[in-house]
Amino acid sequence: MEVVDLLTTFLGLSALRRALGFTVPVASSCKTSPRGLTRTSLTMKTESDIAARISYRAPTVDDIPACFEIESASYPPDEAATLEGLTYRQDKALDYFQCAILDGKQIIGYVCSTRCKHFEEESMSTHEPTGPFLAIHSVVVKKEHRRRGIATAMLKAYLEKVQAENLDGSIQSFVLLAKARLLGFYVNCGFRVNRPSPIEHGQELWYELEKPLIRNLPRDDESWFCKTEQFKRPYPEVKPFLDQHKEWVQSLRRQGVAMTSGFRVDAEGKPGGGGLMFLAARNYEEALELVQQDPLVSNDCVDWKLNGWIGQIGDLQLR
Repeated sequence: MEVVDLLTTFLGLSALRRALGFTVPVASSCKTSPRGLTRTSLTMKTESDIAARISYRAPTVDDIPACFEIESASYPPDEAATLEGLTYRQDKALDYFQCAILDGKQIIGYVCSTRCKHFEEESMSTHEPTGPFLAIHSVVVKKEHRRRGIATAMLKAYLEKVQAENLDGSIQSFVLLAKARLLGFYVNCGFRVNRPSPIEHGQELWYELEKPLIRNLPRDDESWFCKTEQFKRPYPEVKPFLDQHKEWVQSLRRQGVAMTSGFRVDAEGKPGGGGLMFLAARNYEEALELVQQDPLVSNDCVDWKLNGWIGQIGDLQLR
């Protein structure tokens, strides 16, 4: 069976289209419960009520046994994190460990992750503080609180928190492994299915999923543009605006603009070849308007030129 056929079987056509980046039309009607009330209305009311009672915080060392109890009840023994593993994550990766607290007292679920340079089997047990990938290991909710929208709300709150704190843009993507039956859940939370995973973890087949924090490709209605430039003023005069340029690019990347900026060097790695910036935009006018906001351009630091870029063989994908 082809991978797309397999994913269609487990995800359903709508979720598969979302995973592959297609727009999914919203249905105008909803299913009805046996008592004649819409299931959607009941679900939304329940989720709203429970969400108002949940807060989020990082776990203390004393919380880890409670987290381990939830972990052990949620995963088979060959897949669950050990008490030592959770203790390690609380100690080494506390910024990426968040618990859901009901009524300010009881831990009813949590999400925990570690950073890694490459999403490989070794990343399941180590934490690289500067790694560009944030590998999510556990998204768990106590059994008696499941199917009430808590996992979705908890994961989305977690994703928003990490993204808001990723001020330097050093985390490029959330990554995780999931079984086929949970692909729809993660796709609905904004993840895409990359491939069946070569990582062996337990007995069943897993899939690799990803949610980029920095957009690395143009949207369907965008294309690449390239700005080249040369300094026209002495470097000491340009330096303050160069720093502003870097902050400007980082800010736009965090806002969802696909772009990257750097400079060209010679055979010895020395600068002097001029600056080079790629950005995605819907048309030349939109790209030009953006480039004119560049502190290097607006402060007349560079001679520059903007061109569209069309790939003939291969394409660009940013990091």
